Amino acid sequence: MKQQLAKSVAMSLLAPVIVGTTLGVYYALSVESGGAKMFFSLLMSAIANAHIVGLSMALLVVPGYMLMYKYNKVQYSGVLTLGMLGGALFSFLFSASAGMVFLVNTVMAALASGLFLYGLRRFN
Repeated sequence: MKQQLAKSVAMSLLAPVIVGTTLGVYYALSVESGGAKMFFSLLMSAIANAHIVGLSMALLVVPGYMLMYKYNKVQYSGVLTLGMLGGALFSFLFSASAGMVFLVNTVMAALASGLFLYGLRRFN
């Protein structure tokens, strides 16, 4: 069980790379000049905010999942909600209180909790 959790948490840490790459490609294609610069800027910004995903996973998602697992009441919507709430909370505390960065960090943490659940099912 512990090995499955560790692999799943490691998989969830791909969320900043996925979000940064997706946003980078979108803005690089939509901007007329400086596409590569914009791509790497957004990718590095998402990776720099990966601590929000890590804190959300460590303090809310994994303990919440373990509590649900203990009582045999695991609900995927609850785990995803914990990820989104953790992303919003830690984004508000450490990064941005409003704006696009707040939303991106929240979505990134929700995606990380989804990848965590996918990893649990895949490695089971």
